[in-house]
Amino acid sequence: MSGSPEPALSNRRRIFLGFYLRNLGANVLGFATIAVLNALTPLEFFRVQRAILLYEGEWREFFLFYPLVLGLVAILQYWVQQPVAAMARDLEQEREPGEAQAIQARRRLINLPYITALVNLCVYLAVPAAISATFYLWLNAPPRISLFVFIRAFMIGGIAAGLSFFLVEDHARRTLVPAFFPEGRLVDVAGAIRIPLSRRIRMLYASGTSIPMVILLVTLFFAAWEAGRDGGIGAEAFARGVFAFTVALCLIFLVIALRLNFLVQRSIVEPLQEMLAAVRRIRSGDYGRRIQVLSNDELGVLGDAGNQMIDALEERRRIRKAFGRYVTPEIRDEIMAGKIPLDGERREATLLFVDLRGFTSYVEANEPEEVIRSMRSYFTAMEAAVRAHSGIVLQYVGDEMESVFGVPLHDPEHADRAVRAALEMRRNLEALNRERERGGKSPFRHGIGIHTGMVLAGITGSDKRLSYALIGDTVNLAARIEDLARDLEADILVSGDTARRLERSYDLEELPPRRVKGYSKPITVLRVR
Repeated sequence: MSGSPEPALSNRRRIFLGFYLRNLGANVLGFATIAVLNALTPLEFFRVQRAILLYEGEWREFFLFYPLVLGLVAILQYWVQQPVAAMARDLEQEREPGEAQAIQARRRLINLPYITALVNLCVYLAVPAAISATFYLWLNAPPRISLFVFIRAFMIGGIAAGLSFFLVEDHARRTLVPAFFPEGRLVDVAGAIRIPLSRRIRMLYASGTSIPMVILLVTLFFAAWEAGRDGGIGAEAFARGVFAFTVALCLIFLVIALRLNFLVQRSIVEPLQEMLAAVRRIRSGDYGRRIQVLSNDELGVLGDAGNQMIDALEERRRIRKAFGRYVTPEIRDEIMAGKIPLDGERREATLLFVDLRGFTSYVEANEPEEVIRSMRSYFTAMEAAVRAHSGIVLQYVGDEMESVFGVPLHDPEHADRAVRAALEMRRNLEALNRERERGGKSPFRHGIGIHTGMVLAGITGSDKRLSYALIGDTVNLAARIEDLARDLEADILVSGDTARRLERSYDLEELPPRRVKGYSKPITVLRVR
């Protein structure tokens, strides 16, 4: 993605402070959970240690250990985040990072939640091991108690690491991922860790349900074992201790489970909502916005696929728009839908030819630029009349325009529509001439010929350049009638075939049969008044 600078960041320091607070907060919660559960564990060893810590004043030295551990975690996190921080600094200062630096930073950002959680797990492996060894060597704890302390602390550490993972991941998605991956494609980053949605849900289940249940069962097992071996405290005190421990365990892990559930739900629901919003935008014809892809899991892959689909639809829309400037939208849609047979189809249609009179002398008397502007204004007015009556402009040849009614879209009223279009062309020419006369320009005159009959409609041209065209005697005769209009000084002439297919009444004047070039028999034409 080098070659174009990434979006600039704002509040970079606050973003990275958020990473530290989330990770350290998860660890503080883990240590606090261990301390609370140790304080409420109904075992004789923990009761003795509470007395020592609370009444003999040794807690000060003991609890200094936890800030040191958190400081070590912060130092490790700082080291892990260095590549990400370097690229974020470049983006904040609107500098384009180097390609190698960007690759490393993007990979590290995706892996940051995993690395952070792994570091925390290592901390919860080392710290409980040190504490258990201290209990065994210094406080004369039985081996089973030392092992119990280690196992429980490590299990709570697993939950804290999971919470840290989801907190850091959520913060990264909301801050750095959009800036580092403006086009998505997180799945393309080599060396990035991927976690499927199913495993994410299993992590939630384990952290919120399975591990707390195991902690409770192990604690009850050791408590019952001690009560059965040593006689210990009375049954009532033992029951109160177990009840207090169970309540504390449930409350703590209820809060943790709710938070984890919220984070996991948001990591799944929000991408789905983003995709649904994209579908609604596409349905309304808006292809300008892309799906924001923030992960490399199944939802990220789906988001990238959605963006590819949007790009393809946008490209198709651009092609349709560009194609529609060379052929009419109706023909364009029929061609792109594959509805026009390659070998053509025989259909009845009505052809309309219109041609400017005296165009050669007009070109000789005016500058080329003026001729082009005038022709564009004229053809715009004529095409508007054709389109208004469901006709299609096939081509422009010099000062002539060829239109058809009834193909490629079937229309039983194609003859009437052609005549009505010709009448509107007459009105549009009158309006255009009034505008030209106000500008001191000479008025235009034209002649229109209309004929109805069978045509062969299809795609013609070469292998390199195709064109939609009509072939047949009907096309030739329509063009001859338009030529005849010049000789008869009529602006609109229709053939007898067209007149017989008209369903509405028009002011028509039948003229004597006339011979036209290329036909041995005279044809009947009618003037439209």
